[in-house]
Amino acid sequence: MSAPGGRGGTAATHMLCALFNANPELNFEDIHIHHGRVEVDVVGERGALKAWCRAVPQHSMRTALVTTFYGLAEADVLEQDGIVVTIRRPLVGPGGQS
Repeated sequence: MSAPGGRGGTAATHMLCALFNANPELNFEDIHIHHGRVEVDVVGERGALKAWCRAVPQHSMRTALVTTFYGLAEADVLEQDGIVVTIRRPLVGPGGQS
């Protein structure tokens, strides 16, 4: 069932499939579709932010706090046309990336 005047889950699924077909280098950890809105969770591995920015070119970007197993972490959030991509920044410890 779709939201009134909005895109339904089937249309969002087709849009997501087209996105991954056009950009096979994209990685993700989890995907949720709620009332036509696509939420993609991504681990911030090397190059992930750049790849998603290329795949979703007309996005707006903001920084947010997200909950993790360890507490809170910073994430970059890209939004465009019902797609929300949350890219968790990698944990950094003494001596570099952990």
